[in-house]
Amino acid sequence: VMLDPGHGGFDPGAQAGAETEAQLVLTFALELRDALEARGATVAMTRYTDVYVRLEQRMTAARQSGAQLLLSLHADALPQGQAAGATVYVWNSASNDQAARQLTMRHQRDDLLVGTDLSGQDDALAVALMSFARTDTQPRSESFARLLTSRMALMGIGLHGRPVQGAAFSVLKSPDIASALLELGFISDRTDLANLTDPAWRARMVQAVADATTGWWNDEQARAGLLRR
Repeated sequence: VMLDPGHGGFDPGAQAGAETEAQLVLTFALELRDALEARGATVAMTRYTDVYVRLEQRMTAARQSGAQLLLSLHADALPQGQAAGATVYVWNSASNDQAARQLTMRHQRDDLLVGTDLSGQDDALAVALMSFARTDTQPRSESFARLLTSRMALMGIGLHGRPVQGAAFSVLKSPDIASALLELGFISDRTDLANLTDPAWRARMVQAVADATTGWWNDEQARAGLLRR
């Protein structure tokens, strides 16, 4: 699993008083890493400290680590009343939701397909190869998103009215790695901000995400066994 705490360094992300998105998601990512490793997962992170990592490097790091899942962590801000509660995003280049469009402004970069250098290929061929790869990874990403929201609901985590949404965030572009972006909450919402700074709430969210991740991987292994037959 590659955990990707968003922002960092000179890019603090959203801010609410003394709290920054970059530090809040890093704290959560470190706690989640420990929980996943305790369950036997191999975990890497795109950053372990308050440093800036370019968006395209985050996907490259996931490929180099051999990650089966890239989970990007954020706690953005939107105009008052637009969004509250945890939300899981998966890739959808055609998404036209206003909030998703506003957040997408922060996540625009390009990357390549693992194991295939597309830089010298015809554009149509490159698009076709990536689309073919996505026919496998997109359902896997969506399966993870559904399982994650169900685990969060079971743990009593407050969810957005539409807990699974599509967006064109750059960290979701990888056509060859199952990817999801988890908005832990929106620090522009007072309740969400209080939750993010509460160790007890974070512990419940960590358990929900860790349970969903290991459950998803068990499902992946079972699916792979059926495909081999």
